[in-house]
Amino acid sequence: MTNRIKAIAPGKADLSDMKVVSDQADITDTYALYLDDESHSFDGQTEKIVFPTTEEQISAIMKEAYEKGEPVTIQGGRTGLTGAAVPMGGLTLNLEKMTQLLYMQYDEKDGRYSIAAEAGVLLEDLVHAVLNKSLDSIKGKGSEEEENALAKFLAEGMDFTFPVDPTEMSAWIGGITACNASGARTFKYGATRPWVFRVRVVLSNGDILDIKRGEFIAENGKFEIEQSDGSITEIKIPTYTMPNTKNAAGLFAKPNMDLIDLFVGSEGILGAITMVELGLVTLPENIMTVMAFFPSEEDAVNFVYDIRAQDTPVQMDFLEYFDPNAIEMIKEKAASSGIKVPALSDQTKAIVFFEFEFTEENMENKVMGLEMVLNKYNSSSESSWAGLDRAELAKMKTVRHFVPESVNGLIAQRKAEHHKVHKIGTDMAVPNEALRDYLKYYREVLDAQGMEYVIFGHIGDNHLHCNMLPRNNEEVDQGMDNYMTFAKRAVKIGGTVAAEHGIGKLKRAFLEAMYGENGIEEMQAVKRAVDPQWLINRGTMLAVPADK
Repeated sequence: MTNRIKAIAPGKADLSDMKVVSDQADITDTYALYLDDESHSFDGQTEKIVFPTTEEQISAIMKEAYEKGEPVTIQGGRTGLTGAAVPMGGLTLNLEKMTQLLYMQYDEKDGRYSIAAEAGVLLEDLVHAVLNKSLDSIKGKGSEEEENALAKFLAEGMDFTFPVDPTEMSAWIGGITACNASGARTFKYGATRPWVFRVRVVLSNGDILDIKRGEFIAENGKFEIEQSDGSITEIKIPTYTMPNTKNAAGLFAKPNMDLIDLFVGSEGILGAITMVELGLVTLPENIMTVMAFFPSEEDAVNFVYDIRAQDTPVQMDFLEYFDPNAIEMIKEKAASSGIKVPALSDQTKAIVFFEFEFTEENMENKVMGLEMVLNKYNSSSESSWAGLDRAELAKMKTVRHFVPESVNGLIAQRKAEHHKVHKIGTDMAVPNEALRDYLKYYREVLDAQGMEYVIFGHIGDNHLHCNMLPRNNEEVDQGMDNYMTFAKRAVKIGGTVAAEHGIGKLKRAFLEAMYGENGIEEMQAVKRAVDPQWLINRGTMLAVPADK
């Protein structure tokens, strides 16, 4: 292990077949979606959009932009919610043509498979290929070790998947890595970070880093990059303390950290991720999925505290929550979709959605243990919706998605009348002991204002999304003020301002509230070290310095 990595020099690349769109009328018409992301918060602009198909082309593009001093926005599937992929001038580098699965790997020591893919591969496509072992595209293309790993994998009698379960399955592999994506199963498996075993990154000058987990570890609080021209770039790790919660705010920083973790979650401000190797896990043979219905929010939250305790009778894979306002959305959408939600009644004021594994030997004990905790908080298996197969889980996930779908539809209607209107969805996570009070705080503030809102999300990680739904432009301003209030409260009690969506261009002020001026300066120093001209993803995470 060492703290110094040697960069790979840019090679020659043929750009003649690369798609380039530079006509402004064409960009603002045919390619208008490339000027936006799912936040719908910014009006993007770009001089041209390029669509490379190889890492060599990306390297050549970055090198040329570096020599010209041209800003570059690295863009994935634009499924983010913070404006990170929205260009603000300069060149837009879109990776949608980078769609190849690359190789399979097997770690004998840990008995673990991993699969590598280019940055533009959709998460749902990778999961489908792994689950169905549809991997003909990589046969005969890897090293002997990789070919042996593939053959071993194809001979396995078990099903495999990527364990992190982001809500947005149409996200791209490069994007989920750059944003350290997470989801419901983060409760059991953690976010994307620990499942990233290798990345290749193109720096602003076109140099390429090939980073494998465990090979480059910080020494004396720093890393070194030996650039292709022989110069040494020193990267000092920020000294701030990361919150002890699920977190996607700012650059990752720990004293003896792995270099790969600096780039995971960096939101693309340090370089263009071109390929990622991701770890896989086996799917359990038996799962039980449940939507438990409670007569009060207090009962639901108390159930969560008990069922995730160290002495729990059932270890959950995920725990999701829906408040009374979310339940009304579910009822309305279910009725219009012709879907019946078993056991959901007018007395239901809160839902906890969860899943756990079982075997034939322990099923009875787990079900009995679960029943005891449900009964303790005025629910039961009879008044819940339960399923024992993946088909039922898929149906429940459809119902779960009724809430964000309803929110997005409502906001789209209001935005048509009031241009400033957008969803204001909090992304805070807090320590375990703070969950009850923080949830009450949301309600106290918003109910007093009369602001329309809905609360749902990853309660297992104390990470609830409070979606404020402004009805006019004035309420947008009120909602953003609320967000800062909620952010400062979360930081004060040891939480984070962004647990999964990141900072992007939309939430920079909240990042400063979390890490302070000194923390921001330390992040800027890292950015300046690897991107001295401040060309990559300008305005994302960190404001552009006045001298740039």
